[in-house]
Amino acid sequence: MALRLPIVSAASLEHGPGFRFTPTDEDIVVHYLRPRAVNEPPPSATIVDMDILSYNPWDLVPEGSKEKYFFSQRVLKWPLGSQWNRTAGDGYWKTSGKDVPIFSCGVNGGEPLMIGLKRTLVFYHGKSGAGENTEWVMQEYRLAGAGLRPYRVLRPSGNYNSGESSSGAAIIRKKNDSVSEAPNNDNVPVVVKPDETWVVCRIYKKRKHTPRVTPQVYNIAQGRQVPFYNFLDHGNSKGTSGSSILSNIPLEKTKDDKEG
Repeated sequence: MALRLPIVSAASLEHGPGFRFTPTDEDIVVHYLRPRAVNEPPPSATIVDMDILSYNPWDLVPEGSKEKYFFSQRVLKWPLGSQWNRTAGDGYWKTSGKDVPIFSCGVNGGEPLMIGLKRTLVFYHGKSGAGENTEWVMQEYRLAGAGLRPYRVLRPSGNYNSGESSSGAAIIRKKNDSVSEAPNNDNVPVVVKPDETWVVCRIYKKRKHTPRVTPQVYNIAQGRQVPFYNFLDHGNSKGTSGSSILSNIPLEKTKDDKEG
C-alpha cells in the first residue's frame, strides 16, 4: 500500500513550523520597504498593508502574538503642513528618542550608505496632550538618503497591491523606453522613484518588569526575627504592585538543658 503524503502548499513551506520572522533593520528597508515604495511585490507576504491610524495597537496585534509588522502610508496633519498625523484609534502615537540611521552596502555595492531611519513611538490613550501612557510601542521604518534614489524595475507600477492602499510611486521613463511598443509586456524596464510616504511599522507591547527576590541569610542561633514572604497575598490588586508583604515571626531562644 502506497503511503499518502499530505499536500503542502507554498505558504506552508514558507511559514512552516518553527518559523520566526526576525529581519534586521537593513532587511526591512532593502527587501521590504523599498519594493513596496515602488509598488513591487516583497519577498514574502508576512508584512501586509494596514491603515495604522484607524486602529488601536491592541486591535492590530492578536492575543498571544509577540509583535506584528505592517506596511502603512503616512498622511500629513494639515494639507499644507509638514507634520505627519499621529492620531490613531482612541489615542495617539508620540515620538520617543531620536531617529536611528540604517546603513547598507547593497544599494551602492561599496561603502555603507544611509538608506533609512528608524523612529520609536509610544501609544498614549486619550486626547492629544492629556493622554495616558501605555505599554504599546511602535518602531517606524522610513526611507531616507540613498533609499530614496530612483532605480530600474522590471514591472510597471500598478501591478502589485497587497491591500486597499495604492502606491504613489512616480515612474521616470527614459527617452529610449517606449511602453506603447509592448503594451502587454509586464517586464518593461522603468525607472521608479520610491514613494517616501510608505513606512514599515513594527508594533509590540513592552514586557512588564518583574522584581527579582534576593535571598537573605539570618542567624537563627542568636534569636533574631526571620521575615518571610506571604506569597498568598502576592499580586493582590489591592496591594502595592511589585512589593511583597513581610511578616516577622519572633523566635524564642532555646535554653541549654545541659549544665556545664
